[in-house]
Amino acid sequence: MLVRHNINKMRLPKYHKSSKTGEEGITILKRFVETELNWIFRPNHKEYDFGIDAYFDIITDYGNVTGKTIAVQVKTGASFFTEKNEFGWIYRGEMSHLNYYLNHDIPVIIVLVNESTSKIYWTHCDPNKTEKAGSSWKITMPFNQELKLKSKKELIQYVSPVKDYASQLDDFWKVNKAIRDAGIILFIVEREDIEENSYERLLLGVERLFVSPEITKESKEKVDILINGYNDDPRELIDIPEVRKWVKSIFKRGNGWAYFLTKGKHAQFLRVMQLCIMEYKQFIDKKGQKQLDIDLVSGIPFLEEMYTDLNKFTKKNNIPIEINKEVSKNLSDFLMGKVK
Repeated sequence: MLVRHNINKMRLPKYHKSSKTGEEGITILKRFVETELNWIFRPNHKEYDFGIDAYFDIITDYGNVTGKTIAVQVKTGASFFTEKNEFGWIYRGEMSHLNYYLNHDIPVIIVLVNESTSKIYWTHCDPNKTEKAGSSWKITMPFNQELKLKSKKELIQYVSPVKDYASQLDDFWKVNKAIRDAGIILFIVEREDIEENSYERLLLGVERLFVSPEITKESKEKVDILINGYNDDPRELIDIPEVRKWVKSIFKRGNGWAYFLTKGKHAQFLRVMQLCIMEYKQFIDKKGQKQLDIDLVSGIPFLEEMYTDLNKFTKKNNIPIEINKEVSKNLSDFLMGKVK
């Protein structure tokens, strides 16, 4: 015999009216965003709802998806329109949600939906407009800030401008190709930098060689540095005190000099660096030519530091040990005068 029970007394899950109200608000907002703003409305799955209910994906007037997004907290129902001041309705939230909003890398707006009138009000979650309210926080939702088509322009101001990165990268890629194809990568240091003891421009240029492992690999022993502005000075560069000071300083400040600097017979800066750091004597040979007698022993600390820097550099940049050995030999041959 089938026994009929009072269904009201049975333990079954209950459907709360607030759930229905919330869904109505999402539906109203979704319809407006998609039909009026012509943007994409992405509701957040409930299991990942930590205070953000949906996202607006911004589309241009020409239908281009921009990659720009606005996060949205949605509240629906009459209860959210009861507390107000002379400027608007008062929205109250949890401190944990406020921290969550403000740590977002994209802008967050708060939306109130009146499901009876289908009107939508919004405000940007700006920390400067919030106030502490006991253990929570509050913000005013302006009476006159109804979400309409004209709101589109203001909402867009909260995201960064859309850029044509592909066009910008075209120039970047051309420079990369030029670096890979170059026989020598020449950096010019002006006299002004030397006299002001400035290194930033050179070091910034050298950083360009680290943009990718491929560029770093292709830049091996291709860099030379020309010091410009002393053509009218009768002294040799290595005899100019400010040049010697600058070279010693740049040796300490850079990294990877042993790897990057060219070591061919026409290499300039590595020789200047060597002579600014090692001890030497100048003399006139039998042909009347000025020559240098370099004290190789005085260069041992310089050589050791170059090798230490090379080892650190190759390890950090995952450069094979075979290349390390090759550069080490080339460096030794150059400093010992074995390069022809």
